[in-house]
Amino acid sequence: MALWTDVVEPAELTGYARQTLEDYEAQKGSLSRWLPNRTISDIVARFVRGEGGLTEVAEYRAYDAETSIGDVKGGERVTLELPPLGRKLRNSEYDQLRRNGNVADESVRPTLEKYAAQVARSVSDRFELERGRVIDTAKVAINEGGFIANADFERRPDFSATAANLWSATDADPLKDIEAWRAAYVAENGEEPGTILTSTKVLNAALKSAAVRALVAGSGPAPTVITRATFNTILEAFGLPAFEIFDRRVKVGGANTRVTPEDKVYLLPAATDPNNAEGTDLGGSFWGTTLEASEPDYNLPSEEQGGLVVGAYKTIDPIGVWVHGAAIGLPVLTNPNLSLAAKVL
Repeated sequence: MALWTDVVEPAELTGYARQTLEDYEAQKGSLSRWLPNRTISDIVARFVRGEGGLTEVAEYRAYDAETSIGDVKGGERVTLELPPLGRKLRNSEYDQLRRNGNVADESVRPTLEKYAAQVARSVSDRFELERGRVIDTAKVAINEGGFIANADFERRPDFSATAANLWSATDADPLKDIEAWRAAYVAENGEEPGTILTSTKVLNAALKSAAVRALVAGSGPAPTVITRATFNTILEAFGLPAFEIFDRRVKVGGANTRVTPEDKVYLLPAATDPNNAEGTDLGGSFWGTTLEASEPDYNLPSEEQGGLVVGAYKTIDPIGVWVHGAAIGLPVLTNPNLSLAAKVL
């Protein structure tokens, strides 16, 4: 296939696709709020694992005395190869139009843009699925398309927890569980969790819990069910963040698949801007630089080469146009203990 620029340049199609990806994730909800995007001019991610937590306090000194020497925060240096991913779509409509001989090339532009948007959504969904797996398990386990990658970010074993009494049980106490996990989180990190992320199903189970309803009732009769607003008021009274619902699904092998399990609660730092790479210590979504991005015909400035790139290609036998999207990337946890995953159903 040869790059086809008669209708739209790769730089323009790439910009359109990247904007589509950003808009799509804002609409659907994305874990990039906790694993923000970071573009790099490489195909490997390099980071130091375990630099989170509190910094040792400074010391007072006497005048004319030497300043005390502090310890540099340590951690394990990690290098992780980033896998390529992408999608291409063939414009069969173009073949039909050309056979009819009554439509100019320019008329294909809306179709190219539509396919570029579809490619962007496909890449977003695959990346989001991996973000969910990383936050859930603190591991990478990929075996598809000839690429095999396994990485363990080494979260504390007890930070992958299970409630002693599942919240569907009559004797469950969701608030007691959350307080215990919060205490462990603060003891490890020296800071409060900024987010409690969960599913609608888990939230509804908490709302129906006898222990939670008893808190609302006080000395009176317990209500049959309480509202989300009331529950979040209870959490606030205990110094906890409100539950944030995340129910995003993607299509995998033709089946609708949740990004995160429906039966878990996650304690995470506060959300940040998805494009603020320094907005959190939890980790990030590393986007590498593809070979396509560095091709002169793509005409992408060096500072814009990292991330998803999209171009239109043309074949002669048979005549057809392809929209081809390519990316290199993977989400990583640089401080895995800033996440706690708990099975509650």
